[in-house]
Amino acid sequence: MRTKPVRYLLVGGALTALAFLFAVFVIPKPQGNGLNLGSDVPFYSLPWGDNPFAPGNLKTVDGKMLDGSNILSAEFCAQCHQSEYREWISSIHSVTGPDILYETAIDNNELAHKNRLGTEKIRWCDSCHEPVNLLMGEVNPLAVVGPSKATAEGTTCVICHTAVHADPLAGNGALTLDINNLNRYNEALIMAAPAEHARAMQSKTHNPLMSSSDFCGACHTEIRPIEINGGEPLDLQNTYEEWQNSEYAERGIQCQDCHMHPDPAAYINELNKTGKIPKRVVSHRFVGVNYLLTDSDLPSNLVTYLRGGLPPGGIPTDEWKADLLEQRRLTLDLLQTAAELSVSAPRQVVLGSEATLNVTIANTGAAHNLPTGALDQRHIWLEVKATDARGALVYHSGWFDEKTGKIDPNAVIYLKVMTDANDEIIYKHILFAVKQYTFTRDPIPANGSDTIPYTFTIPADAQGPLTIETTLWYRLALQEFVAYSLNLDLIVPPMMMERNTTEILINP
Repeated sequence: MRTKPVRYLLVGGALTALAFLFAVFVIPKPQGNGLNLGSDVPFYSLPWGDNPFAPGNLKTVDGKMLDGSNILSAEFCAQCHQSEYREWISSIHSVTGPDILYETAIDNNELAHKNRLGTEKIRWCDSCHEPVNLLMGEVNPLAVVGPSKATAEGTTCVICHTAVHADPLAGNGALTLDINNLNRYNEALIMAAPAEHARAMQSKTHNPLMSSSDFCGACHTEIRPIEINGGEPLDLQNTYEEWQNSEYAERGIQCQDCHMHPDPAAYINELNKTGKIPKRVVSHRFVGVNYLLTDSDLPSNLVTYLRGGLPPGGIPTDEWKADLLEQRRLTLDLLQTAAELSVSAPRQVVLGSEATLNVTIANTGAAHNLPTGALDQRHIWLEVKATDARGALVYHSGWFDEKTGKIDPNAVIYLKVMTDANDEIIYKHILFAVKQYTFTRDPIPANGSDTIPYTFTIPADAQGPLTIETTLWYRLALQEFVAYSLNLDLIVPPMMMERNTTEILINP
């Protein structure tokens, strides 16, 4: 191997020393650019004490609000981090605020409590969905702050990359951000002191929190506080605690290992096949289960509307839509690695008799419950269809009507049913109005299973063998939410997670 001449080593060392001196003496140390309530942010409503971000749990190190003119947008970061930006812009994290489903749900909740601090209560939601808006003071009955590029970016780069502490069991955006002490770097400063930039932006090397499930749990735990409604907190999402109670947590497998892998399904398949934890590889796609907001094949640019508009940054529309389709492919692959179906059926049956099947759903690929998240909308169900040798339908449970979006009311479905003070079912995700909830069937924990019996009568004229097709379906939202809230001519399509086919002989 050739070695560099001494003169090059000396020059390189001198340049490194100069960069260090430049970083120490030229880069201005952050002095804190947070805003003070009253003098900087006037007429700001504080119904719950002096915490401007209550009833959410988001915090800043200095307790001050964010100056929107100083916030670094993701578009700014993309000047150097184009690859990460392109991954993130197709993710759901990039539209946690702008997407129409969220904005519609917010409007529904705000209207439900219009004369009971409805606007201020939205701060609870925005702690996770629109943190920049919340930190700036935008969530207020009076418009007291101006817009910023970053306010249209959902969970933008600097929200995650300035986090210094997380309280995952408290949830509701329980992150503490050192966002007001961040230098507004330009390209020259970054090139002069890249290590300083990496430290300030919380790279994993400098802050282990970035690769910990605790970080994710800060938002993927949702507990409605008493300031919103009711005399006691109401647990609504417990994805972090579900992971915490799993063997994945015991083995040290973090949320990021799967959901920030370039191909989460491949990660799960390798883990299940070998039993060994695959090497961590990082992507900023944050692949989850929202297949609807990644479907750029929807008619009339519907996905653009649902995501709140075209992305910033001047990405060509055709390239962006291709990125979305890749995100959708990864999403569907992930859904299809989450569970396995098995059917226990008799080898043969007699005409006119009853046949009993036992269908087992095994959670083999999710490190949390199946399903998880906002379970008043996200749901899974079983379809069991039996046909004879002529194709005649013998039994059908769990059908889906593609014209109306309705599901068989007798289907075995995993759904959280929320009701209000009048015991009316809440279809529009109005969390402010929930009095109580029940599960139609308990979600399946990580590495757990659930067995469901089915019994039907074999027609006297059936011709064997019988083909039993069992399908596990996933759906992102209730049709009622789309119909009542979005007023869109859109049937929310279900996605097939797993399918099993078996045969039963008929003995005349």
